[in-house]
Amino acid sequence: MALVKGLNSWGSMEEADAYFEDRLDAAAWDEAVVTERSKALVTATTVLDSLSYNGRSVALDQTTAFPRDTCYFDPRLGRSVETQGTPKRALDAWCEMAYHLLNNDGLLDDTGGLTNLEVASIKLIDLTSAKLVPDVVLRLITPLLKPSTPIPVWRAW
Repeated sequence: MALVKGLNSWGSMEEADAYFEDRLDAAAWDEAVVTERSKALVTATTVLDSLSYNGRSVALDQTTAFPRDTCYFDPRLGRSVETQGTPKRALDAWCEMAYHLLNNDGLLDDTGGLTNLEVASIKLIDLTSAKLVPDVVLRLITPLLKPSTPIPVWRAW
């Protein structure tokens, strides 16, 4: 299935291409053919759709987490933001997630990492593989997520 905004993707190929036009170190995106880019964006949507977001979907028959009708605190702006649609930070996270998938073959099936490597007298131990959702994506998407722990309620007596 092709990339379809709102059906299997948070955005369009044009939006992703525009994002990567201004991104430094975008070789994995630039070198990928359109079908691989499309697959990365659809897979990024699938991965990010598994998270729980504030607000509610804008349509009852919506198949992706975004667009949403929500309010969130944007730490960059230092204030709450009301939005109906897909916030720029969600689209940026979606693009970064796609880039991460292109750069880390085998990430989804756990075949991309090593734990130990020994060659002759060289020994590397406790190697780590790439995270499924990288820190750059988490920094962008966290303000849009439902809190993972209950917010304490304080009562004055």
